[in-house]
Amino acid sequence: MGPLRFKSVRQLAMLSALLLLALPCWGQTSGSEELPAVMRGYLFQTMITPESYLLTNPEQLKAFVEKLPPNTPFKVLPAPPNPDPFLHGFTVDFTENVVAIAVRRNGISNFPSFLGLREQPDGVRTVHFELAAPTAEAYPLGWAVYSAVVLPRTGPTAVVVNTAPPKKRQSNKFPRLGE
Repeated sequence: MGPLRFKSVRQLAMLSALLLLALPCWGQTSGSEELPAVMRGYLFQTMITPESYLLTNPEQLKAFVEKLPPNTPFKVLPAPPNPDPFLHGFTVDFTENVVAIAVRRNGISNFPSFLGLREQPDGVRTVHFELAAPTAEAYPLGWAVYSAVVLPRTGPTAVVVNTAPPKKRQSNKFPRLGE
């Protein structure tokens, strides 16, 4: 096989552009710097659905999976099946891992955002999630959304869920009375 020959400058430019786009992927390392994959899904909400879970054993995972609906909460008939990985055989090795879960109650959109991990001075690892500011969407009763992260078991872990402040009004074109 001989050297590569290009019929046009355009082919050479496209190949070099593709190689430049692929360069950042080659520089990534696999290790503790990478953020874990975030799984998202829907769950049935009860009056006592907590805002966060830390699953440390298979019994807790089984109790959580029982709250997952078999179908998605959309107004489509027939309702599409729920693609949740926990419903389709995803298992966690609890001898080496824990699962941190954040829940947004009374909604089927705006999944909790995983912000990252922080090590506290007392040795407790905190998993930070953020809920988007409430919107004017309809709040369906009985539904919630969650985001879950599987983390290595390294010691005490706490889950922290913060709500983002609502966005402030940017325009003052029309002053209110008394301003």
